[in-house]
Amino acid sequence: MLSAILWYLAISLVGWLTVPLAYRLLPVLADRGYAFTRALGLLLLGYIFWLLASLGLLRNDLGGLLFALLVLIALSGRAVRGVSLDELAGWLGRQRAMILAVELVFLASFAWMAFVRAANPEILGTEKPMELAFINAILNSPVFPPHDPWLSGYAISYYYFGYVMVAMLAKLTGASGSVAFNLGVTQAFALSAVGAYGVVYNLLQARSAPQARRAPQSPRRYLSLALLGPTLILLVGNLEGFLEVLHGRGLFWQPS
Repeated sequence: MLSAILWYLAISLVGWLTVPLAYRLLPVLADRGYAFTRALGLLLLGYIFWLLASLGLLRNDLGGLLFALLVLIALSGRAVRGVSLDELAGWLGRQRAMILAVELVFLASFAWMAFVRAANPEILGTEKPMELAFINAILNSPVFPPHDPWLSGYAISYYYFGYVMVAMLAKLTGASGSVAFNLGVTQAFALSAVGAYGVVYNLLQARSAPQARRAPQSPRRYLSLALLGPTLILLVGNLEGFLEVLHGRGLFWQPS
């Protein structure tokens, strides 16, 4: 539970630090990209860290990761220079309902999937053992490219950037490789949920925006309608687990 809480706080901190950057880069969106700040921040932090470490400018350790975080903060600070603090603070104040909705969607989806993974934490089947091996290899490699977990003396000959982003947060939170794997799955689910929510919310806002090219207002009814995004994509779109539960209980199932 402690690892899950720390992971949630770490990815949220990265997202909050990226708010000024998203505000500046995504002005046409009704939420100014707020729903995507965690994903954007994680992607930028991961790329900065991976690039500098691959060039030999950083070590693959906590110090190198904190330096990459400072670079991300500098980028956000640079973005703020083009926007007055009064404007940004005023926008945040007017968008309190939207911000609260986004935070609740992410928190609820993260907590739910963390509970699901805690009940079934086994890393078995398909490519899961390989993925865990890559995460552990990245956690234990002092430099980039990370060591190949199967071929000593060689680097990973496979795309591994996604595992770098998981290993990054593992370093920040002190999580082990196996815990990081499950929290990485949890994170992917939560980012998908809040991303789908943001897409639907912005589409609804764009549809209702007046013809004049100005920022639309924020009808609160869209905050609830946008829940259709994560519901249809992540829950209704895959009922296999629910059907397995029914089958296990012998409900609506006729044996042959």
